[in-house]
Amino acid sequence: MSDARRTLVSARGVHVVTGHIPAVASGFDAEDPDELLGTDAATLRTLDATRVASYLTARRWVRDIVTVRLRRPWRGFEATPRGVKPRLADSTLDVSIAHAGDRLVVGVVEHGRIGVDIELVASVFDQPSLARRLCTPSERRRADGLGPAERRAWLTQLWAVKESYAKALGVGLALDFRQVDAAGLRHRDAVRGVLTPAAGTSHAKIAVSWVTAAPPRSRSTIRSTG
Repeated sequence: MSDARRTLVSARGVHVVTGHIPAVASGFDAEDPDELLGTDAATLRTLDATRVASYLTARRWVRDIVTVRLRRPWRGFEATPRGVKPRLADSTLDVSIAHAGDRLVVGVVEHGRIGVDIELVASVFDQPSLARRLCTPSERRRADGLGPAERRAWLTQLWAVKESYAKALGVGLALDFRQVDAAGLRHRDAVRGVLTPAAGTSHAKIAVSWVTAAPPRSRSTIRSTG
């Protein structure tokens, strides 16, 4: 693994790495995009130049997890519509990718479904309308009792947890976050685990969720940030 990456979790069939996106996709000019991307290679030609480095880096990290850690064959990605969660070709492994600013998170799970999210702590989380969309009544009460900076950071982490859970379920933003008690997710029968590690810097929050289910093979409505 590159020094740009660090492992968040590698246990119980769950493998998650995070790191910084390089300014340019170095090393890819000598690499066959068809080998890396499979039938999804056509997507590369549709991307804005600012997204190429994050797109290629994320998929290289996924390939490294699959081939180096899991010792599985690599056949690239399936062609998926824009905004749909990435899917591996001819594989039961489930994948999730998220990025924010220059930070990237990639997750692969051997059994079930995985969702990862990373969010930057920003003023958008100060908006009362966002808290109304995000919080259960008890979460609203907790948020209202925090100081401004702590409240912003806590709501950012709360969003990351619920977004990662929605991705793992395969429902994306169709999930009503107001009905999801983030603290209670670990106690749900279908939830294998929820991870909320320190992101290494105070301006970013990361969450990882994985649930018991076979990876979806039909088109998903998950919003992908990869």
